[in-house]
Amino acid sequence: MPTLFTPSVAAKLNGWVLFATLVILIATPISATALIAPLMLYATAYLIANRATLAPTRLDWAVIALLLSYLIGRLAPFVMDDFTSRYISAPLHMAASIPIYLMLRHASAALDLSRYRSQLEWGASLGAIGGGALAAYQGLVQGIERAEGFMFYLNFAYLACSLMLICLAMMRGSPRSWWLALGAIGAFMAVLFSQTRGVLLVIPVLLSLVIILNLDRIGWKRLVIGNAAIALLAVGAYATVPIVEERVAFTIEELTQIQQGQIEEAVSSGGRVQLWTAATEAFKARPSVGLTYPERETQIETLVEEEVLTEWMLSINRGHAHSQYFEVLATGGLIGIVMLAGYLLLPAAGYLWLYLHNSHNPFALAGVLFTTGFIVYSLTEVALQKEMIAAWYGYMQINLLALALASRNVRPAVSASSR
Repeated sequence: MPTLFTPSVAAKLNGWVLFATLVILIATPISATALIAPLMLYATAYLIANRATLAPTRLDWAVIALLLSYLIGRLAPFVMDDFTSRYISAPLHMAASIPIYLMLRHASAALDLSRYRSQLEWGASLGAIGGGALAAYQGLVQGIERAEGFMFYLNFAYLACSLMLICLAMMRGSPRSWWLALGAIGAFMAVLFSQTRGVLLVIPVLLSLVIILNLDRIGWKRLVIGNAAIALLAVGAYATVPIVEERVAFTIEELTQIQQGQIEEAVSSGGRVQLWTAATEAFKARPSVGLTYPERETQIETLVEEEVLTEWMLSINRGHAHSQYFEVLATGGLIGIVMLAGYLLLPAAGYLWLYLHNSHNPFALAGVLFTTGFIVYSLTEVALQKEMIAAWYGYMQINLLALALASRNVRPAVSASSR
């Protein structure tokens, strides 16, 4: 039995779970938690078996605090609303990665960085290609207006975009760069067929960040080829796929309506303006911790009666804000916003610090892009509200961090051959 809980076994097991999780994420109906949950149980048993040699550092305690920050920010409304589990379900799924992180840190000497890089790259590229093929099939063959894979189309879009960012980050110095390029294109197709404007509109911003962080090595040839491929895909989809053309026309129409003050007519964009207005009012009512869901619904009814909001808002359950920031502001208040910085902003800053100190660290670069992606998706969607996504976000964070820390002083020779 003790041999089951050695660092080498733990490192290998996690590597295969990481690979499989990336493959199934958007290309199959299997939930990522189906793999992460058993690994969490194994990690807990591993920590018990190796408790005599556990020695968490101050950095480890800081990471644990960050993984708990989502939960801490939701405790007040959870208690105020008679301990309703909805408030803490997703945060608990994120915190479930804590045992896995401590296991990886304990087994850090057994982490084969070359093997892990291969598993991460193959997992991300195959998962992204599969997701892109699935989205194209749903859009072109099944005639589904907004490709959604096996989940809600918004979630499908930003998970696909996160795979695209991982593929782009890992291309530098990789012997699998062409597979990763295909993965990035496949993920972009998934986003395109989902017609999710909140992701499509920020892709240029994220690609600009990719270019800035890789400007010293990306090379003009790859830069031109990559940009041309994405541009051709976008133009080709607009010219040949009616649903894409219709979505662009719909966006222009809504922007015109908002500009003319016809908020109610702009169902999607105008609706978000109302949702954010309602969230702001909830924060103003109790700035420290915000309002509970029932309190928000009651307040919305009052705001509709006062004609601050339209009757459309009465159809929104729990006052859902369609923005992680506004949602936390409304139900969490100042405490929630401070905690949000812990699980969104600080990880990105930490990865950037590691990358700036060693630009040969692909895991740090992947961490920067992956986390920045969620920072921007969260502007127009409550990106971490779904339990599976919160679990996957936490799991990817602890993997990328553990690998980035293990690689902080490594300067691989393969980087020279990639130029």
